[in-house]
Amino acid sequence: MSRGLAGLVFGIALSAAAGSDDYWTLPVPPQGTAPAGYVEPAKDLSPAACGVCHRKQFREWSSSLHAGSARGGVLGQLPAFDRETQISCLNCHAPRSEQQARFLAADAGQVQSLSGVDCAACHVRRHRRYGPGSKPITPHGRVEALPLFKDAAFCSPCHQFPDWGERVNGKLLENTEQEWRASPYAAAGIGCRDCHMPAGSHAFKGIHDPGMGRRALQVEIRRGQEGIELRARNLGAGHALPTYATPRIRVILRSGGPEGAGLEHIIQRQLQWDPDTGWTEVADTRLGPGQELRLALALEPAADAEAVLFVEPDALYAEQVYPSLEASIGADLDPISLRLLREARHRAGQTGFVLYRARCPPWPGREVVCAIEFDIQLE
Repeated sequence: MSRGLAGLVFGIALSAAAGSDDYWTLPVPPQGTAPAGYVEPAKDLSPAACGVCHRKQFREWSSSLHAGSARGGVLGQLPAFDRETQISCLNCHAPRSEQQARFLAADAGQVQSLSGVDCAACHVRRHRRYGPGSKPITPHGRVEALPLFKDAAFCSPCHQFPDWGERVNGKLLENTEQEWRASPYAAAGIGCRDCHMPAGSHAFKGIHDPGMGRRALQVEIRRGQEGIELRARNLGAGHALPTYATPRIRVILRSGGPEGAGLEHIIQRQLQWDPDTGWTEVADTRLGPGQELRLALALEPAADAEAVLFVEPDALYAEQVYPSLEASIGADLDPISLRLLREARHRAGQTGFVLYRARCPPWPGREVVCAIEFDIQLE
């Protein structure tokens, strides 16, 4: 398999070494032996041990993508690659040295899950605790305040490619921090934590969460005499929506009338993989901060209609990345790893959901705003 496909699959890890702050030396150096004065379970760096006291944070983190960042989709493919590539991947998906040592010392397929980007990965260095605020006395010593926790640079080692990172059509594959820095959000002092960790939440919600999507993308659909018009505006994301190439947002307008009129628009950075030429960019229809999409569908006055916005957070993985990986390295994988990879592909294809659905009546004699359904089950 060429490095091009690996560059997307392991794309986040490529930027890990770009973090200039010593705090994000990756992998995170071994913690060593805990000080004798620490009480149990404070010597234990597992998330479950942290959760004994930090119950709310542990509960939120447990359902997050950070908690699941080192499972079958990643670990299932790593046995087919060399040690350098494995570490490059794990630097962001399981960044602690102790996690990586466990995986690298095991036989292929034996480690099927690690604790991902866990509590210690962000808050512990050499058994000393760090955070956005200080606490002088805790069961694990003093918690030291570190300004980096309040800066977007804290997230950038794994969410922003360096200038030398992989580019397609001249643009970095992962450019979230720079998109944010060029936006009005940065100038207003609204950073990553304000949206993705509100009130200190450790759920790290993003494109997979319908509520987060609705805060980011605001939609209005109107029924006029000549048809329906949709306006979708990125009013809540301080970066391109979606920021990465993986998610896809389908905008579908369709008539319920006998003519069956309809149209579909894709909001996505659309990439195409070719084993010989690598990645090419088919289109980039994402919405930058404040940008608006307008679509119109002509209808007969007697026709009703609906508008649907369907989010597929893992579209590229389900349709291109995992199938290409299986085709190129499947024969080199042990049965357990191959099963993990296939299960990851299946899960990636099941994460889609309806973000908005609006029902539009026949022309009522005046322009009206179509009613939007918010209590929508996953599809």
